[in-house]
Amino acid sequence: MTLNDIFGEYAFVAKVNVSDLAASLEWYESKLGLIPDPSFQTATWAQLNLPGIPQVAIGLSVASQGIGTGGAVSTFIVADITAASNGLIEQGVQVGPITNVGDGVLLCFFQDPDGNALGLRQNSPS
Repeated sequence: MTLNDIFGEYAFVAKVNVSDLAASLEWYESKLGLIPDPSFQTATWAQLNLPGIPQVAIGLSVASQGIGTGGAVSTFIVADITAASNGLIEQGVQVGPITNVGDGVLLCFFQDPDGNALGLRQNSPS
């Protein structure tokens, strides 16, 4: 059984708590290339679409607690983790080392301005 079987057509939004909506919106747009969706923007919420990945978005929610807690990690699956990591570093983002976690899967992590953990994952070629 898949999510399509359970929900029918669906979308996915990963919520990230932030302290400053405007600053975080600018960071996610300029550093990660995400596209703000004005139809889902309020005084306390902004949603950004992932280019080329329909129906998947990150929602930024203004919060006074739970910011940068490191609980959930939104991870971008990429074809070339080294190139993606270097691209972020060129944007001024501090990216941790690339780690082989076994079975050909590579991971590295970085943070948004509020300390929320984000990751890059390169899957095994097989």
